[in-house]
Amino acid sequence: MPPFQAVRPEHVLLALEEFDRIGADEFLSRYGFDHSGEFELLHNSSSYDSLAVLGVAHLRATGELAPPEDFSGGPASAAVVLRGLGFDVDGHAAEPDPADAVVDASEVGDEAARTAWADAARDVLLETAKTYHSVITSKDLAAAAMSRSKIHTKRPSHYWISDVLGRVSADCAERGEPLLSSLCVNTDGSVGAGYGPAVVSARGSLPGDADDHAARERLECYREFGADMPAGGGSWALTPRLSASRSRERRAAAAEKMPPLCPKCHTAVPSTGFCDYCD
Repeated sequence: MPPFQAVRPEHVLLALEEFDRIGADEFLSRYGFDHSGEFELLHNSSSYDSLAVLGVAHLRATGELAPPEDFSGGPASAAVVLRGLGFDVDGHAAEPDPADAVVDASEVGDEAARTAWADAARDVLLETAKTYHSVITSKDLAAAAMSRSKIHTKRPSHYWISDVLGRVSADCAERGEPLLSSLCVNTDGSVGAGYGPAVVSARGSLPGDADDHAARERLECYREFGADMPAGGGSWALTPRLSASRSRERRAAAAEKMPPLCPKCHTAVPSTGFCDYCD
């Protein structure tokens, strides 16, 4: 998959504008895309093929179209980039084609299924790491792992994705790599409770702050696995959603520490409850 650092939200909006102007069929035909029905970009109450929109947004940004064959991760990889640019992408994947050799996890056994999912998840996370500051949600990672391995389950992903990420972390540790599991977050932008045990298994110690630890690991992943890094080597960062949440918490905590103000002179009222100037 090509790097998309040059693509900005305004380039995506230009692609959406053209999509609306000429219609879906003409847009897809003009640029050589088929409608996948997976990971639809949602904007102004309309849905758009995420793969085609990102491919054309790349054209608007660089002068070169990113064609379908350049997306090794398919619509899931396009969804990662578009979400990183602040767009809403529906993570529901189309029903698998009955003609595909898809099997249920119960047919191959739990251990074989999780091993296959971990192998597939590693590939998806490697692709995610190629875009600076990109992350992928656990829901989307689970869907991509099942799609690639062709092993599906009706069990909700929260029952098994932590174990899969633990296996990926252990594999990274054996290879001497930064932890790819740091690139997987929940809907709040946090790595969640499962990240700490995975770090313990891979590194032998529990991080003090799981999300800070993951942010630093993500930076090493971007450097290790080929992201186009900014001058100076980049910097670690929490996901935008988690960073905003923590900022709100800090402001709320600071507000709670503020002493009440006198309604007359607007100076701080001491612990006695009486203003030294007005009472």
